[in-house]
This record gives sequence, structure tokens and C-alpha cells, in this order.
Amino acid sequence: MTQECFLSVLRRPQAFQAERASLRTYLCAIARHLCWQHLRRLGFETTVEDLPEDDTRGSMAEPFRHAVASEIRDRVRQAMALLSPLQREAIVLFEYEGLNLAEIALVCDTDVGTIKARLHRARERLRRALAPCVARAPVAVAAGERR
Repeated sequence: MTQECFLSVLRRPQAFQAERASLRTYLCAIARHLCWQHLRRLGFETTVEDLPEDDTRGSMAEPFRHAVASEIRDRVRQAMALLSPLQREAIVLFEYEGLNLAEIALVCDTDVGTIKARLHRARERLRRALAPCVARAPVAVAAGERR
């Protein structure tokens, strides 16, 4: 996919318009389009890959905190899996890739209002899915600090 993405830029360099979007946004849009095409040909629903794992061993020497952080990561991944592919895509591009609403709209070939709606619905679903974890978090942290 990466190779195809760059080949498409080389084949049609005139398609990139710097005044419309950054090169990063343009490449993301091409990659997204190619992935959708590939997955449709294979008959799969598209999904955003798992979130990268943070290596927190160096920063969290205390085993309890490491375990809590690991559990939180797992819960967030599970909650993200509950989102629709379009909601998951919007959250990942906004929260993890740092794209702004306009850039996401260009990548997803839609308008900013649609992206705002997807982000809102995704955040609400994540809030509901993670509510039990958030409610328990102060108790777990307090229990770990009592030692």
C-alpha cells in the first residue's frame, strides 16, 4: 500500500495542490483510498489497526502502576473496537495522529461537520464504554498508594 501510495503521487504529481492541503494530508488521503479499495476487493470491512503499545517500563518502575496502565490500554483498545470503522478512523486521526478537523475531512473526503459528528459519537461511545473504569480508577490508585 505504501509503495502504491507513493507511485500514485509520482504518476500524477499535478494532482497535489499545496494550497488545498499539506503533503501529509494528501498522502493520508491516498493511502486511505487505496486501503479501502484493497479491502473491498478482498471482501473485508475496513478497520483501523490496533493502537501502538507504549513502552512504559522505563517510566513506571512500580509494578502496580505498570499493571494499571496496561489494563487501561487494554480497556481503551476494547472500547475502540466497539466503534464503527468511520468513528474509529476519526478518533485515531484526531487524537493519535494529531490531524485537525479540516485535514481529517480532506483525508476522509467528507465535510468538517461530518467529522465533528463522528468524533462526538465516538467520544460518547468511548465515555460509556470506559465509564466503569473511570469510576474505579480513584479507588485503584488510592489502594496502590497506601502501601
